[in-house]
Amino acid sequence: MKNLFVTAMLLVFGLTMAQNSSPSKASKTPIKFGLKLGLNIANLTNTEDGSSSVSPRTGINLGGYLHYKVAEKWALQPELLYTTQGNIVQSNNVKVTYMLDYIAIPLMAKYYPAKGFNVEFGPQLSFIVSKKAKGESNGQSTTIDLDELFAASNLNAKVNTFDLGLNFGLGYELKNGINFSGRYTLGMLKVFKGADVVYSNGSEQVIKNSVFSFGMGFTFK
Repeated sequence: MKNLFVTAMLLVFGLTMAQNSSPSKASKTPIKFGLKLGLNIANLTNTEDGSSSVSPRTGINLGGYLHYKVAEKWALQPELLYTTQGNIVQSNNVKVTYMLDYIAIPLMAKYYPAKGFNVEFGPQLSFIVSKKAKGESNGQSTTIDLDELFAASNLNAKVNTFDLGLNFGLGYELKNGINFSGRYTLGMLKVFKGADVVYSNGSEQVIKNSVFSFGMGFTFK
């Protein structure tokens, strides 16, 4: 997974350098490179039941993007992000934080109805890079890989190695390159798979990612 991240960043860097080294071509291919950093408010759907309470996991998203203007009011923006997701489940005096970290590759279409303001939407492919659970009770805590936890508990369950999502968001861009954005990511695939991913009554428990993100970026001119 590290090789994927490095390869993609080298591709982004290479395309940006190619644009900068050819001024005449740059006007015909308006590709710009940017960096972004943001806050995630993440949750997992269908993890609550009558004996527990669920709250979001607060995390981060960070990475880079290419901004390609395809028309006066349209742009494409592929991104490469590290994003921390999951949620928190508490039952009595036990709190479990599900920590699911991904390398995400969104491909966003951006429409500009007014100067600086944009509406964005597009798919996102994500690959899991860390899948842990942190349990806390009576002042003590322990952290374990989720697949190892399922195996030790003799459960037929595993964390899905990738996810597919749909993104919807709004943004505003300043002339100096600084930009602000808000985005919602709706997970389309099951986070956990296996015969034992069920509710206490035996019915299938379909758990998916659900993430609100808010961020700030800078596009290099």
